[in-house]
Amino acid sequence: MKKKIISIVLAIWVLMIVISVVLLFLPRTIHLDGVGVKYRLGGEDNREPEQTVHINMDGKRYLTTSGDYIFRGTIDIEGESFPVPEDQKMLKIRFHKGYGSMEYFIFENGKTDIFLYGTLFVDRAFSKLTIAISEEDSNGEQNSKSWSAEDGLMLSMPATNRSEAIQLSNELMETYLGGYTLK
Repeated sequence: MKKKIISIVLAIWVLMIVISVVLLFLPRTIHLDGVGVKYRLGGEDNREPEQTVHINMDGKRYLTTSGDYIFRGTIDIEGESFPVPEDQKMLKIRFHKGYGSMEYFIFENGKTDIFLYGTLFVDRAFSKLTIAISEEDSNGEQNSKSWSAEDGLMLSMPATNRSEAIQLSNELMETYLGGYTLK
């Protein structure tokens, strides 16, 4: 009788572990819709006026066996017109340590091109985001983009003003910045 009880308890325990692992790796629906702030980093003399923008992120989040996340879906940002055909706006972003490249792969006329919008940082729940927006380099090279922690363009959500947006960016980018603080 004692062996039977131990076997039943062990079977229940193994079943609970299997169910937990399966639930952990099931895709999660992501729907983030709200207002963020687009702003430029740097001192008072370098700043452009901040703008509030509506952001909509819809898709699925997948957990990989390495502990990274993959987002498959769309991100729409008010006022941003991406040079990407409507039928190719689906993103696949692999997040390693909370960030990944927001890049679109464009297939037209037998050619492949990549449009990089920036680096996207998210929290584990995908409830907050900040984007370090890549801008054309001034070095004259075609299709060369970069971002600078000194005077780069940022977009953070949820935020209603520059102060909240910078605080959120510093929180989400802490590991990436390695101790540097955005201003």
